[in-house]
Amino acid sequence: MLTSEEAQQLVLTRLKNGSDARDFFIVEPRTVERPFGWLFFVAAQSDAVCHRLILVNKHVEQVIESSIDYTPDRFLEVYETLLAKSRATHENWCLTGSFPLLWRAYRRRRLAKKARELGLCEIR
Repeated sequence: MLTSEEAQQLVLTRLKNGSDARDFFIVEPRTVERPFGWLFFVAAQSDAVCHRLILVNKHVEQVIESSIDYTPDRFLEVYETLLAKSRATHENWCLTGSFPLLWRAYRRRRLAKKARELGLCEIR
């Protein structure tokens, strides 16, 4: 499980590995902590006024941003709703029926599709 400092470093490393070569920093006073991890406000050295919202799930080292310009509260709400659906799907894996593995794969694909439709994408 990541600490806040490790999560911040993970965000900065992944952003630097991407195609955007700007120097980024995290606006720490605006960081929002949640049970799953953190919402970071990330700015570029060249444009400290414009912020990117980036979520980090401390349990799975997932770094998420959105192509949709959500407010911080709405971005958290969207991610937490999808996370709750993912957990519910995982917890209910033992269903009666002949194809539980296929059903789980189908549910995961549907959830991933919904996340893409909502603009969420993972930064790798």
